[in-house]
Amino acid sequence: APAQSSSSSANFLSWQLSNGVVELSDPLLTSFSEYKLANPILLGSGGGGAVFATHPMMMKSDNNKDDIAIKVSWVRSASSVKRECQVLQELERKHTRNVEHCIGMEPYPSDTRRVMIALQPVVEKENVVSRVDKINPNMQPIAVQALIRTLIDMLHANIVTTDVQTLMNKETGQVLFIDFTEAQQMASPNPSFMDLALASSFCSEIIALIPNTLMNVASRTLVDELNTLHSRGEYFSLPIYELLREQEVLLNPTSIEMIDSVIARYAK
Repeated sequence: APAQSSSSSANFLSWQLSNGVVELSDPLLTSFSEYKLANPILLGSGGGGAVFATHPMMMKSDNNKDDIAIKVSWVRSASSVKRECQVLQELERKHTRNVEHCIGMEPYPSDTRRVMIALQPVVEKENVVSRVDKINPNMQPIAVQALIRTLIDMLHANIVTTDVQTLMNKETGQVLFIDFTEAQQMASPNPSFMDLALASSFCSEIIALIPNTLMNVASRTLVDELNTLHSRGEYFSLPIYELLREQEVLLNPTSIEMIDSVIARYAK
């Protein structure tokens, strides 16, 4: 855990963290559109920035009282945190499931070379685990389904990330993908060699989260998701199907047949 010190004077808070200093007013001087945010509480910090939970104060047109996370970048990470918000907003536009939402972005008041982004939801750490096998056994299939659905949604949005980070509710099996500072937009319809290398790593990291005993659930979910995609008349580019075909541990006979048939159509 990073070293932390805080002081309060006239509703102004300061944290001395291992990567730098963060100073915030309470309530925040920035409002992120219709929100006025109060009571910042440090959740953690890393190379990208420091993250705080804040509580929305009552606004005239806002009934949403759920906490909002504020991520404050360092100077060196400002561009990646800015890109993170843009990626999350693109994923939301593409209806990607199980990823956090970026409400908006504003300059950090104490140093405009840095940025602040507002994120939801804020997940209570008490019920959160990072591995499927730590979830209530009855709920583990729900988590596996969520992982595969997000895999397909992100590939369909032409966005992949490395250093996949998830928060899994050990009681409900709900999954939330967080920290998209390493996310990249792939070229479409012809992803580059580097795009495909990142996509391969992305697939491998998600598959590594799935216990072998639940790989059959993952395989069935993959088939269901591809069927749903194809029923809408939507398809991946050929390199993405070829990438999926390489994920042998994830595939069952039905998914192999489906992917091979699509690849054969591209070859005609």
